[in-house]
This record gives sequence, C-alpha cells and structure tokens, in this order.
Amino acid sequence: MTLTQFSAELQTKKEAFWSNIFKRFAWMYTITAILLALIIGYAYQQYTQNLEDKMLSQEQTFVSSTTQALQQEMQTQLMILQMVTRSRALGHFMESGDQASRKEIEKLFINLAITFHRYDQIRLIDMQGNEAIRMNYREDDTDIVPAKNRQNKRYSKYFQEGIKLAKGQVYVSPMELNVEYDEVEIPYKPVVRFVTPIMNQKGEKLGLIVMNYLSTELLQNFRDQMELRISGQGMLIDPEGYWMSNHDRSNEWGGSLENVDQKFENLYPEGWSTIDSHDGGILKSDKGIFRYVSIKPFSLSSIGKYVAEQNITLSVTEQSIKNNDWKLVIFLPNETIHEHSFFFTAFGQFIVIFTFIGSAAILFLLLLLSEQKRRQQRHDLLTKNELSDLYENSPCGYHSLDKNGMVLKINQTELNWLGYSREEVIGKRFSEFLTAKSKGIFEDFLEQLQHDKSIEGVVLEIQCKSDHTFFVSTSATSILEKGHFAIARTSTFDITDRIELEERLAYIANTDVLTGISNRRHFFLQANERLKEDTDISVLMIDADHFKKVNDVYGHDVGDDVLKMIASTLRSVLPKEVLLARLGGEEFVILASDLSAEKAFMLSQKICIVMENTPISVNNKADINITLSIGTAQRIAYDEDIDEMLKRADIALYQAKTTGRNKAIQSN
Repeated sequence: MTLTQFSAELQTKKEAFWSNIFKRFAWMYTITAILLALIIGYAYQQYTQNLEDKMLSQEQTFVSSTTQALQQEMQTQLMILQMVTRSRALGHFMESGDQASRKEIEKLFINLAITFHRYDQIRLIDMQGNEAIRMNYREDDTDIVPAKNRQNKRYSKYFQEGIKLAKGQVYVSPMELNVEYDEVEIPYKPVVRFVTPIMNQKGEKLGLIVMNYLSTELLQNFRDQMELRISGQGMLIDPEGYWMSNHDRSNEWGGSLENVDQKFENLYPEGWSTIDSHDGGILKSDKGIFRYVSIKPFSLSSIGKYVAEQNITLSVTEQSIKNNDWKLVIFLPNETIHEHSFFFTAFGQFIVIFTFIGSAAILFLLLLLSEQKRRQQRHDLLTKNELSDLYENSPCGYHSLDKNGMVLKINQTELNWLGYSREEVIGKRFSEFLTAKSKGIFEDFLEQLQHDKSIEGVVLEIQCKSDHTFFVSTSATSILEKGHFAIARTSTFDITDRIELEERLAYIANTDVLTGISNRRHFFLQANERLKEDTDISVLMIDADHFKKVNDVYGHDVGDDVLKMIASTLRSVLPKEVLLARLGGEEFVILASDLSAEKAFMLSQKICIVMENTPISVNNKADINITLSIGTAQRIAYDEDIDEMLKRADIALYQAKTTGRNKAIQSN
C-alpha cells in the first residue's frame, strides 16, 4: 500500500468517524435545543411580564398624583372665578359705568395677577363684545389697557359661548396658544379661558368676565415630573389628539399652529383609537406599552378631600368638559423595557448563548471521547505524515542552522525558491545565498542569536541560483546545548510584494503628484531632521509671478504644465543634496544645508535669471516666460525651527512681490 493510498484510507475512516459523531450529535442536540428554547422562552415571557408590571406599577402613583393635581388646579380656578364674580363692583360698574367701581375692579384684577401669577389677561366684556376693562400681565408687571387699545371680542369663540350662559354657569375654553391680532403670540402662551356672565340683582345679564389662565407653569411642572420617569416619555393630549405636552417639543400645539399637523394617531396609529375611546388602561403595541388615563379637570372626584371645593356653586358646561377631556399617556418604548431586562444585558445574552453553546459543547465532547480511543493509534500515524508534508510544502520556508550559520536542514518550499537541490544547500553557510547587502545583516542576526532566545522579522534579500533576488522576513528560535547556542530553527516568508508596496507607498506619501518633487509633508519631515544635524541651513520661498493670469488666459491644464516646467527648471539648477518641494499652488520651497546666507542669496538670484530666460511652450503655438519672486532666510539660532525660518522667508518673498517681482530678497 502506497503512502497516498494509506492516507486516503485514513481519510475515509476519518470521514466515517466524524460522520458518525455529527449524525448522533445532530438528532441529540436538536432535541436538547428544542427543550432549552421552550424553557428559556417560557422564562423570558414570565420575566418580561413581571418586569412590565413592575415598571407600570412604578408609574401608578405618579398618574394618580398628576391627575389629582391637575383637577385641583382647575377647581382652584373655579373658586377664584367664583370669588371674583361676587364682587358687587362688577355689576355696579356694568350698569352705571361708575369710575370708583372701575378703579376697584382694576385693583382686584391686578391683585389677582400679582398674587397668583396665573392670569395672562382678565377682561370685563359688555353684551356687544366690547372690552370694558382689560388687564394684561407680563413678567411680574401689570398693565390696564387704555380704551383706545381695547378690542371687540364679539366674534371670538369664548364670547359666543359665554353669551349663552345662564347665571352660575362657566364656559372653559380648550387649552390653546394665545392669539393677538390674528397671530399666535410669541413666545407661546398656552391659556385656558374661564368665562362666566355678570348678572345684576334682577337676574339680568350685564356682560362677561373672562380670565385667561396661563398654563405655562402647569405644563412645565408636568414636563419636569416626566423627566423623572423611567422613559421620560410622558404626554398630555387634548380631545382632538394634539399634544399639549410632549417629550419632543416640536410636536406640540398642532391645533394652534398651522405648521404643525402632527397628532398622536400620526405617530402611534395603532394606539389612538383605543386610548381615545377608553378612560384608562394599558395598551401594548409593536413599539412599546402605553399607560393612559383620562384627566377630567373639572371632575369633582376630589370633593371630600378638599373642603373648599364643596363651596363651589359655579357649574361647568358640558361643552367645557368636552373641551378639556385630556389624556395623560406614559409611553414605555420597547428599548426602555429592554434596557431594564436581564435578557437584553450583555451578561444575560451571554448566559443564553452560553447555555446553548455549552450544552452543544458538552454533548459533542462526550460523543467525541466515546470514539477517540479506538482511532488514536492510526490518527497519530496520519498526523506524523501530515506534519512531514506540512513541513516540506509549507507556504513558508524552513531551515535549521548550526552556530556557524551552516544549513543543517531545509524544506522543499525554500529549495524551490532558491532553485538549488537539497545536496547543493545542506552544509553550506546560509550567507552564500544572500546578496552582499544582506550578508552583514545575517551575521548580526546570527550573533544576536547567541544571546537572545528568539528573533523575529529580520528582512534579508535572497540570491537565487538564477540570479533573481527576492526579500524574505526571517524569524529564528535558538536551541541551547549545555547552556550554549547550538542550533537555530528558522522560518522565512516571501515579502517581496510587501517591500515593493512599502516603497511605492513611501513614494506616493512623499511626492507631489503633479510635479514629481517632494510634497509639503515630506519637506517638513526632512527639514526637521536636517535641523537636528546641520547648523548652516537656508530656506528659499519661491512664488510664480502672475500665475493666476496663466490659469485665466490659458486654462488650468496649461497652468499644470507650467508648474511642472518650473519644478523641472529648479531641479536642473539645484545641487542634488538640496531639498526641493512644492508647498501648494504655485508656491515652492528649497532647503539647503551647509550653505551660507550669501551663497543662498546668490543661488536665489541665479534661479530668477534662469527661470526668466527659460521660455515655456503653450499649446505648441506660443511661448511664455514665467518669472519668480524669491524670499530667502538663513538659520540665525540653533533652536530656531522650520516654521520660524519659513515666516522670515515668506516676509522677504512678500517684499519681492510688492517691489516689482522677478527678484530675490534676503530676510534680515
């Protein structure tokens, strides 16, 4: 039986071995995984339900307290309104126009505004809709509006509703943004208008009192409380489905603003029909859970807890109750629930995944061990053959060296690279297969192995039998014998492509694409290195005169050709050791070491002359002459950096350009 046939037989048995294991594993783990999934799924459902119940229960106290606070606030306004209507001055003034009564009413309105900070405006309106008295409240300041500025409110909704009221009835408008002269007032002022008639002793209606309840603080308190919630997504919604308060402020007041048409049902279409038609409850949706309740601000559900409320004799109309049938909605997004869920934490997910993987690993290990023993001996033999083949035909080269650098062993891959037979290599110094430049590197590498147990990444250039060369990265591990270096086991990787790529990338990184000279980055790198080593250093800042005109007249393609010609001309004038770079646009710079200030200036003058006398062909039809302006600077202190030198050279360049161009000027 040949080695190939033997290997094939072992492979067949190996495949049968794994096939048997995988078949048994497949049906056994399928059952195990299904049982685990059912158990974990049930645990997840129970846990999530308990978590949701817990999170919702945490909101219940807030919902109750908020509902009661809003009801109490509105009922307080009814008490204040009732108190105001009992003032005899109101009826007396409306009947007689008595000025003393006017003063008394104005004082009452001002005291109400200053005391409660809740009333944006208080009006006394006659039966024709004219404002008889109007008080405005702005930032702790009150203002009694003069007669010429008072308005007629005959066509306002609240007047139309108020004029229908009987004695003791109150019309309450929806909460909306205040409008002055047909424009929404800026900044926004959410108001609720309380309207009730003024009657004389005969029961005759004399007019209306209108109190604009400013809801800004009420809503802000609501928002502040919402920010303390688990999700922060608390909403107050009017009967039309518009937001009066929302965590996203841009969605608010759609009923008052023409540029906002967003309703609750637009964002949560699956929830509004249920929330709108029920007084309270919990609604689950694809996006999360809604905890909602109807807040009827004028409900008397709190009577008995607040004695003062029992004395309210005013009655709110049915329309008013409909106007203010608000909804308090707390939304728990799925993301918020997941943030608090153990199953969505990294540790929880790890536990779930580990449960499946761990059970699979344990089952697989048991199956593997059950088959392992009877295959061990043949497996060892196959492994030995595979290792031998792997060594000989590995993608990388292997060789062993003695302490003198002689080749003791080498694999077939490396022999193929070298082009030699095994007999031609064994017993030879490995340095014989290296280029002259790499021989010294190899000797240092061999010397270092006497002290270091391992060395990695030494780059050597291999000389093949065909005279072809390539680069390898060499790593070695030394083997000691009685404490002394004896053998080095070495691996080599062909890195020719990498070396070529590095050289290409270095060229791209350091070269100006257009002109082929150094770019700005390379210039500063080289300049900083030379400043550390050399003392006499000069900088020449060069700018092409009237270059913009070339681009404007001949086009940018010609401009690019001109820049190339300038770079070529400069390179022809300069010594090889001088660094020439393009900083950008038509600006060039030269860095010269071991050059005095006088010689640097003479060089700059020479450049100007050569460039002036070097015509540049344009479109093969005409020649143009480009002149240069140059500013030079000599290093004046050892600690002076390149930026400081360039600044001085740039100042000299500016002087050259402003005093006629086509010249060189030396900085002081």
